[in-house]
Amino acid sequence: MNEVLVLIHRGQPAGDLPPGALVVPFGTVVDAVVALKATAAPAVICTGGLAPEDLEPLAAAVAAHPAPCIEVRNDTWDGESHSPVAAMCRGVISGFGVTGIRRAVELLRSG
Repeated sequence: MNEVLVLIHRGQPAGDLPPGALVVPFGTVVDAVVALKATAAPAVICTGGLAPEDLEPLAAAVAAHPAPCIEVRNDTWDGESHSPVAAMCRGVISGFGVTGIRRAVELLRSG
């Protein structure tokens, strides 16, 4: 089975995810970086709830990750504003809430 890591800030809903989604809630960016480094699985990185200063260290961990990652944002994004995490990810899904997380997992599972 193709497993996909789903990093999501504690307290945010992940929704109904397909089989193979490994949801890891994190409280701090350090928790997210450690979880990402602990696996070689593709990852969905939910950046809602993170402070702007936390995005650079997370982006560095995504850049070093051996598998593709997709950033999922709760809010809409203009696609042009600087986003260090988006720059290191294969793609960004923005403004679709838990549906965006599900679609990101499906996309990464499909290869």
